Amino acid sequence: MVFSSITFIFRFLPIFLLIYYLVPAKYKNVTLFVGSIIFYAFGEIHYVFLMLASILLNYFIAMQIEKTESQSTYKKYWLVLALFLNFGALFFFKYYSFVAVNLNQLLVHIRLRPILPYFSFALP
Repeated sequence: MVFSSITFIFRFLPIFLLIYYLVPAKYKNVTLFVGSIIFYAFGEIHYVFLMLASILLNYFIAMQIEKTESQSTYKKYWLVLALFLNFGALFFFKYYSFVAVNLNQLLVHIRLRPILPYFSFALP
Protein backbone atom coordinates (compact mmCIF):
# COMPACT_ATOMS: atom_id res chain seq x y z
CA MET A 1 0.00 0.00 0.00
CA VAL A 2 1.27 3.45 -0.87
CA PHE A 3 0.13 6.84 0.40
CA SER A 4 -1.65 7.68 -2.85
CA SER A 5 -3.58 4.40 -3.15
CA ILE A 6 -7.35 4.25 -2.83
CA THR A 7 -7.00 1.64 -0.08
CA PHE A 8 -4.85 3.95 2.02
CA ILE A 9 -6.89 7.13 1.49
CA PHE A 10 -10.38 5.68 1.92
CA ARG A 11 -9.83 2.70 4.24
CA PHE A 12 -6.64 2.72 6.26
CA LEU A 13 -6.31 6.46 6.94
CA PRO A 14 -9.89 7.10 8.15
CA ILE A 15 -9.86 4.03 10.41
CA PHE A 16 -6.43 4.93 11.79
CA LEU A 17 -7.37 8.58 12.42
CA LEU A 18 -10.57 7.55 14.15
CA ILE A 19 -8.66 5.19 16.45
CA TYR A 20 -5.91 7.76 17.05
CA TYR A 21 -8.33 10.49 18.15
CA LEU A 22 -10.36 8.10 20.33
CA VAL A 23 -7.47 6.73 22.40
CA PRO A 24 -6.34 8.58 25.53
CA ALA A 25 -3.37 10.95 25.18
CA LYS A 26 -0.93 8.64 26.96
CA TYR A 27 -1.51 5.89 24.32
CA LYS A 28 -1.15 8.08 21.22
CA ASN A 29 2.53 7.19 20.66
CA VAL A 30 1.75 3.48 20.95
CA THR A 31 -1.11 3.96 18.49
CA LEU A 32 1.23 5.67 16.02
CA PHE A 33 3.78 2.86 16.43
CA VAL A 34 1.25 0.08 15.88
CA GLY A 35 -0.38 1.93 12.97
CA SER A 36 3.01 2.41 11.32
CA ILE A 37 3.88 -1.27 11.65
CA ILE A 38 0.49 -2.28 10.23
CA PHE A 39 0.93 0.15 7.31
CA TYR A 40 4.42 -1.24 6.65
CA ALA A 41 3.10 -4.82 6.86
CA PHE A 42 0.63 -4.11 4.05
CA GLY A 43 3.54 -3.35 1.75
CA GLU A 44 5.99 -6.11 2.68
CA ILE A 45 5.06 -8.50 5.48
CA HIS A 46 8.38 -10.40 5.22
CA TYR A 47 10.43 -7.51 6.57
CA VAL A 48 8.27 -6.54 9.55
CA PHE A 49 10.48 -8.53 11.91
CA LEU A 50 13.57 -6.84 10.46
CA MET A 51 11.93 -3.46 11.09
CA LEU A 52 11.01 -4.44 14.66
CA ALA A 53 14.53 -5.72 15.32
CA SER A 54 16.00 -2.46 14.02
CA ILE A 55 13.63 -0.42 16.18
CA LEU A 56 14.45 -2.44 19.31
CA LEU A 57 18.19 -2.31 18.64
CA ASN A 58 18.14 1.46 18.17
CA TYR A 59 15.98 1.87 21.27
CA PHE A 60 18.44 -0.21 23.33
CA ILE A 61 21.41 1.78 22.07
CA ALA A 62 19.62 5.08 22.76
CA MET A 63 18.94 3.94 26.33
CA GLN A 64 22.62 3.05 26.75
CA ILE A 65 23.66 6.47 25.47
CA GLU A 66 21.27 8.12 27.92
CA LYS A 67 22.55 6.04 30.87
CA THR A 68 26.20 6.79 30.15
CA GLU A 69 27.79 9.73 31.97
CA SER A 70 27.70 12.98 30.05
CA GLN A 71 31.46 13.38 29.53
CA SER A 72 32.17 9.71 28.88
CA THR A 73 33.63 8.60 25.56
CA TYR A 74 31.37 5.53 25.71
CA LYS A 75 28.54 7.68 24.34
CA LYS A 76 30.55 8.05 21.14
CA TYR A 77 31.17 4.31 21.01
CA TRP A 78 27.45 3.59 21.31
CA LEU A 79 26.69 6.17 18.63
CA VAL A 80 29.31 4.73 16.27
CA LEU A 81 27.91 1.23 16.89
CA ALA A 82 24.38 2.43 16.04
CA LEU A 83 25.60 4.16 12.88
CA PHE A 84 27.62 1.11 11.83
CA LEU A 85 24.67 -1.26 12.30
CA ASN A 86 22.15 1.00 10.56
CA PHE A 87 24.40 1.86 7.62
CA GLY A 88 25.49 -1.79 7.45
CA ALA A 89 21.89 -2.91 7.06
CA LEU A 90 21.30 -0.19 4.46
CA PHE A 91 24.40 -1.24 2.53
CA PHE A 92 23.48 -4.92 2.64
CA PHE A 93 19.93 -4.50 1.42
CA LYS A 94 20.61 -1.76 -1.10
CA TYR A 95 24.13 -2.30 -2.44
CA TYR A 96 25.30 -5.85 -1.65
CA SER A 97 23.92 -7.37 -4.86
CA PHE A 98 25.56 -4.65 -6.96
CA VAL A 99 28.94 -5.15 -5.26
CA ALA A 100 28.71 -8.96 -5.43
CA VAL A 101 27.88 -9.05 -9.14
CA ASN A 102 30.56 -6.55 -10.14
CA LEU A 103 33.30 -7.99 -7.95
CA ASN A 104 32.57 -11.51 -9.18
CA GLN A 105 32.61 -10.34 -12.80
CA LEU A 106 35.94 -8.63 -12.19
CA LEU A 107 37.39 -11.79 -10.66
CA VAL A 108 36.14 -13.94 -13.54
CA HIS A 109 37.62 -11.44 -15.99
CA ILE A 110 41.07 -11.80 -14.40
CA ARG A 111 40.59 -15.60 -14.33
CA LEU A 112 39.85 -16.09 -10.66
CA ARG A 113 36.90 -17.76 -8.96
CA PRO A 114 33.93 -15.64 -7.86
CA ILE A 115 33.97 -15.27 -4.08
CA LEU A 116 30.71 -13.55 -3.13
CA PRO A 117 27.36 -15.34 -3.30
CA TYR A 118 24.59 -13.46 -5.08
CA PHE A 119 21.30 -12.84 -3.26
CA SER A 120 18.21 -11.59 -5.04
CA PHE A 121 15.62 -10.07 -2.71
CA ALA A 122 13.25 -7.14 -2.57
CA LEU A 123 14.33 -4.06 -0.70
CA PRO A 124 12.60 -3.65 2.67
